[in-house]
Amino acid sequence: MHCTTKVLAALATAALAAPFAAHAQVKVFMLGGAVADSNNAIYAGLRAATGKDWSPNTSSYSNCSTNWSTTLCPKIAVITASAESKAVGVDAFANNDPTSGKLGYYNLFQKYGFSPKHVTAHIDNYTSASYSGNSEGDANIALVNQADVVFLNGGDQSRAARTLLKNDGTDSPLMAAIRTRVNSGALIIAGTSAGTMIQGNAMYGEGIAYGYIYYNANLAQKSVGSSTGLRDDRYGTTALQYYDNGGKMTGLGFVGGNVAVDTHCNARGRVARTLAAMRNLGKTQGICVDEDAALYLNGSTGKMFGNNGVSVMDTSAATFPTGSYFRVYGARVTYLTHGDAINMSTKAVTSTKTLITRQYYATPYDSTNVLGPDEITRSITRIVDSTTSYNLGSAPVPVYDTAPTYPASAPVIRMKFYKDANTKGYYSSGRYTAVNVLVDIY
Repeated sequence: MHCTTKVLAALATAALAAPFAAHAQVKVFMLGGAVADSNNAIYAGLRAATGKDWSPNTSSYSNCSTNWSTTLCPKIAVITASAESKAVGVDAFANNDPTSGKLGYYNLFQKYGFSPKHVTAHIDNYTSASYSGNSEGDANIALVNQADVVFLNGGDQSRAARTLLKNDGTDSPLMAAIRTRVNSGALIIAGTSAGTMIQGNAMYGEGIAYGYIYYNANLAQKSVGSSTGLRDDRYGTTALQYYDNGGKMTGLGFVGGNVAVDTHCNARGRVARTLAAMRNLGKTQGICVDEDAALYLNGSTGKMFGNNGVSVMDTSAATFPTGSYFRVYGARVTYLTHGDAINMSTKAVTSTKTLITRQYYATPYDSTNVLGPDEITRSITRIVDSTTSYNLGSAPVPVYDTAPTYPASAPVIRMKFYKDANTKGYYSSGRYTAVNVLVDIY
């Protein structure tokens, strides 16, 4: 399709109206969920980020000593607080899934050359396990004070917030210990799915992309410890809004104050969900991490690892017309794939792929289910490799077998993907990088 000779290319765009702002020493490694146990690129990238890189035997689950006083492996403290309970979290750490065969966290991290230990704080024991002055809480705090990485599991990020934060959203002693070391640069904060979502502040969740658009980016404000988590329960627990809209809650805030974070991006049409959430949260930057992919944010520099990609959104020059449903015109989306880097402050993108100077496709890619799996990604990457000026997409109203359902007046959502002089595309070995694609939702 294209020449695959590696070159180095960079594109700098105008600074954001509200620039990226994070502590220069903060290191956040964000996995998008559904990461394959065989995805060496992601776990090797996390291992290298600790500065204790080496080449483990990935056929072994006993690569590292668990004596943290003597091990030379990077020490990883796994927090399974997004699980339903301590019992479920202990099982997820210690045991492989008997149905799927997916590795438990102990075996997973041993496979990739880490020395793992379990932080046992959960929604059903946080009053002791996240606080000092008792044996379990003191042991958990000791672990994070020795670790090179703290890793938060997938599940429900509202459970992790309940575990790590006080009722008013401030830090528990366990979270305070984590924050002190992350802010000093001594500890990498990492997570997958819910463990990535919680890195924002505010964080958000529940619902679907169509629901966020239909309900006009009107997220419910939820308190730490809410019995319904991040669901929008403002109209009760039998309303459509409870299932298809979402809520927002205090998060950990490690990605910078101007950034919204989402996961499972390609599989669930969540570029659109992120853009809606950004408007509600007052953010002009967004990070949406695909499944089986990761973004390592080291200060303002992000590097992408894995088999899919990461969408980075900028709405600083976008417009948001008023109306019954969420609409946006002129949002910019950059799609990064393995090996790409981005500076979140300057918006400069660096790729080792080849700049596309002669487009391959002569016809548009118009999706009839644009919020379906991979369709937004396909629309974004296709436009940078097409002689056509735009791609269109439509998202039909979700249809459910039982109530609650959408009314007959619910609209078909439409999206447009187009380009200008700042739009660039890169390609190599089946992977695209797309920079500054313009996106409308209407």
